[in-house]
Amino acid sequence: MRFQGFEDRLPAFTGVACTACLIDYASSMSPDPPTLLGCSAVIFLLLGVHFILSELSSRQWSRMAWYAAPFLLGSVSGLFFTVPATLPGLWGLRLGALFMLLAYGTAWQAMRVMLGCQSQPLIVLLTCSASFMLSILAGPTGLVHVVSTAFRLAAIASFHIFAACGLRHNLSIRTPARRTLLKLLNVYAGFHLLLVPFVLWIPAPLGAAPTTIWAVTTYNFLAIIEVALFALAMIAIPWEQLAFRQQELILQDPLSGGSNRRAFQSWLENNGKICTREALLMVDIDHFKSINDAHGHAVGDQIITAMGRVCTDILYPPTVLFRIGGDEFVVVFQCASPEEMLATAQRLRKAFRTETRIIGGAAVAATLSIGAALCPGTGIARTELLARADSALYAAKQTGRDRVVHFPWEDEEMSPAPANDPTAIAETGL
Repeated sequence: MRFQGFEDRLPAFTGVACTACLIDYASSMSPDPPTLLGCSAVIFLLLGVHFILSELSSRQWSRMAWYAAPFLLGSVSGLFFTVPATLPGLWGLRLGALFMLLAYGTAWQAMRVMLGCQSQPLIVLLTCSASFMLSILAGPTGLVHVVSTAFRLAAIASFHIFAACGLRHNLSIRTPARRTLLKLLNVYAGFHLLLVPFVLWIPAPLGAAPTTIWAVTTYNFLAIIEVALFALAMIAIPWEQLAFRQQELILQDPLSGGSNRRAFQSWLENNGKICTREALLMVDIDHFKSINDAHGHAVGDQIITAMGRVCTDILYPPTVLFRIGGDEFVVVFQCASPEEMLATAQRLRKAFRTETRIIGGAAVAATLSIGAALCPGTGIARTELLARADSALYAAKQTGRDRVVHFPWEDEEMSPAPANDPTAIAETGL
């Protein structure tokens, strides 16, 4: 009977034992905060060393220091958080928080250096000093501890916001990595700002309440994700920007400063219809070969440069200047009416004649012939608009040069055409 009773109880005993084993196993597999923080510190250290080694060849020591500083300081912060007992009292945690805030501040400065802006270390030092002083005055609990934690979170959010604003306002950085980094900065800035009102109830290191394993794990996970993406962006943005500038140089005319024929061909082959009320001017420098022969190619180059300068001075973005030949240009801009287009063309013609009156100390009679075409409200293919402007330019040359000629569409309301050409509207240089 006793054997039978033991046999009856065996399944229950086995089930309890298995459950206890599973609980012990789960406990052994739970996150260990020092291990997590230690791994993060090693990752940050490796990234810092990477930026030091990658910038050594350039010998730009200041940039190398700013690029590596966020990761090295983050590594020091992780070490203090991993073994805070190495220092008496709360000093290990205080120094860990200080170096973490310094890491965020120097990351903002690294961003400014990458954008070509002057670094502002004084703001970072003052903010971090104020945060450190509050942490010294604060105990493990109490009002000052809450205020110190809220100030630290607000400072981290501010560094993110400053970095995002600098990245957003810098127009020279136009790459996919830039957009990704901007989103990352906005998300993390919003996250830290959201923590401030609830700092009293959220566990440390995310808030001021007593530390919990899930809070440390969450903090560590978010830090690793941000640091990894930030490092990738810092690596990718300069390379993408270099490729972008090389592409710009390939498509740029060095004399006029406008785009070249390759860029014009790309614009011309753009699929679909062009924008409504897009004006196109075909521009030719009159007797350019004769000017070159009489005054030399150096003067000819200065005339080409003057053309680009005049377009920059009197035309407004998003006007585009293409140099499609030695003395041939295409100007594309938006306008609301044929009258506005012709007025712009006349300003261009007159300004160019004034600008090139004296070139290199010599009197030069350089003028422009301009053929103008305006896209109708229904929109047409760009090749058709170009052909119409080209025909108008040919007419301008045939009727005396130094003038603007426009062939209006049937739906354009214009003043009566000259009697000798019922389809053309010409404006001379009188």
